[in-house]
Amino acid sequence: MEPKTQSEKSPPDHAEALPLDEIVSAVRRVRHGYVQIVVQDHKVIQIDVHEKRRLDHR
Repeated sequence: MEPKTQSEKSPPDHAEALPLDEIVSAVRRVRHGYVQIVVQDHKVIQIDVHEKRRLDHR
């Protein structure tokens, strides 16, 4: 049996969609930095946002 393509997979349920929404929101907030996602037992358990602030010394 071949693996399902993206279009054949069922849409994510609410429990799966919530972490994805949080991740997208975190990425959109960061101008300079990174978003770190911690996964345990195939589930997102933590989202860390690290943002660098650029100081303008003119």
